[in-house]
Amino acid sequence: MHATLTGTGIGLDIGPISLKDPKGAVEESKLEQFNATAAYAALSAFRGGLSPACQGQDATITVHNIHEGTPEASWSSVKLSRPGHTMTIQHATINAVETNPDLRMKVNGTGIHDSKQPLIPSALSADLSIHGLSGASQQITINALHAISGNSTVDGAGTIQIGSSAATSTADTHVSITNIADLIEKIRQTAPTKVVTALTIARLMGKQNGDTTSWDIALQGGVVTVNRIPLPIAVP
Repeated sequence: MHATLTGTGIGLDIGPISLKDPKGAVEESKLEQFNATAAYAALSAFRGGLSPACQGQDATITVHNIHEGTPEASWSSVKLSRPGHTMTIQHATINAVETNPDLRMKVNGTGIHDSKQPLIPSALSADLSIHGLSGASQQITINALHAISGNSTVDGAGTIQIGSSAATSTADTHVSITNIADLIEKIRQTAPTKVVTALTIARLMGKQNGDTTSWDIALQGGVVTVNRIPLPIAVP
């Protein structure tokens, strides 16, 4: 499969693809639409947001088409690319484990490598629920997030209420990292100085429990707080 994100120069190439619905409730053409929507999400995530050319596209039609099923797309030899930047994933799965009334997705990726981002983990899994998908406001619940980077692991959970802008959105999340000192040392040789500095400051702000450092991160009224301490940054 090859796909591009209109107006961005970003492309997605996938080797073998397997599509299935264990319940047998989603027909083949709808599974192909589910796969295309997953590709669109991957391209948008790699860009860091939607392309202006795709604003207003309605994904709820696809969600309605997969109601009562639990479709899964399995990708191998995945490559996301744009000039000067490439991400490869050996294997990825995207599974809609619940589709009615809310959408719950499980995503897994292994053998991940990014040519420009030293903080990208080698393995990642996420369990997300999207509430109010057909309405004007959506809430994303991070049921579980787990990532592996060298000797360090990252875990997270929380909720995000999506508003019209970051200033009108809210978030309440918890993040923890094991062996953060090892992680900082790992990226010191490749990451920009400001990234290393930011992680070092974050470590100082975190709560220590053995080899685990954790943070409660919230967004409310345009103000970001970490462990209830407001950060002096402007939220657009």
